[in-house]
Amino acid sequence: MELVQALIRKVRRLRMNIIKNFLPENIPCDTKQYFDKGNPSVITIHWIGPYPSQSPDDVRNWWIKSNGEASAHYIIKNDICMQCVPDNKIAWHAGCKVGNHNSIGIEVIPCDEAGRFSDKSINTLKALLDTFPKMPVVRHFDWTGKDCPKFYCNSDEWNKLLKRLGR
Repeated sequence: MELVQALIRKVRRLRMNIIKNFLPENIPCDTKQYFDKGNPSVITIHWIGPYPSQSPDDVRNWWIKSNGEASAHYIIKNDICMQCVPDNKIAWHAGCKVGNHNSIGIEVIPCDEAGRFSDKSINTLKALLDTFPKMPVVRHFDWTGKDCPKFYCNSDEWNKLLKRLGR
């Protein structure tokens, strides 16, 4: 049964138009580390905000140019999904070692300065989540208390989002 589920996830991923644009190696936003066996076991949702006019390329380029320890596995805006870090590699996204070493980071560019995700972004996020084995989905807020993803730090809004994501 697990093999069938893995094949279903693989087909779903092939159907998605994931733009693979990996960050260069050997720059500060490259952790140079890989997940231990059994990880990742959690998915962490973030927002790039309050910058609704940004594109996934803008975010990726900022990570490269900032010369800092910031990155995530995926960036979503509407129907665009860009992968910046391979799924087996650790990214700098959760603000703490346990979060980084145990989770896939997904940045969503909001549709407004309040931090709401567009319907298209939510649909793309759901499609991406469906390509992973079922695992908990948490907010950056849950790791460190940072107001990320800002609009969804409100528990009611977060629960509504999780419901729309089928979680």
